[in-house]
Amino acid sequence: MPIVLSRHEIDKLLQCTPNLKHRTFLMTLYSAALRFSEAAHLRIADLDSDRMMIHVRHAKGAKDRLVPLSPRLLTELRVYWKKYRPADLLFPGNSATKTYADTSIQKAMKRSAEKAGIKKRVYTHVLRHSYATGLLEAGVDLLTISKLLGHASFVTTMIYLHCRREHLHSVPSPLDWLPVKQLPTYQPPQENNGNPETNSPS
Repeated sequence: MPIVLSRHEIDKLLQCTPNLKHRTFLMTLYSAALRFSEAAHLRIADLDSDRMMIHVRHAKGAKDRLVPLSPRLLTELRVYWKKYRPADLLFPGNSATKTYADTSIQKAMKRSAEKAGIKKRVYTHVLRHSYATGLLEAGVDLLTISKLLGHASFVTTMIYLHCRREHLHSVPSPLDWLPVKQLPTYQPPQENNGNPETNSPS
């Protein structure tokens, strides 16, 4: 079963990530359900702020796809760009032409999770699982989620049916559907014979 973080845990994880580059990278992973390699290979030209779309290249199976660009993410990316000024790769590594190292962000996530008090095992792909599960709980259909994730098979997406939080608190009990008078413990109201004290609530 995939590990899934709640929205509260995601929020705490981001709050406990002080480094702007690390935090923006994590937000990009989560907001667009990207695999690490997909986010690491993102280029500035892949962001279409007019159409509010992200062109995902280097996807699994060599299949490109388009995913929505979150307005909140776009705001954060602009703050990030003003500080780091990347020229081509959105998140370059040690040099402008090298992609971001997986070990760097994994270590940053581990530190952030510890600060946030998250006991689950946290790694980059958890954000993708959390994105998919969150959309499913919000009522988004599986076919749409499958396309956003870039799954080659719809069956792959169905695993998130087992990850979602069931809305058990909203399921009624059949007991509540029974007429009260038909319950074995039902006792009719006692006659008070005009005594006002028996009308007072206990």
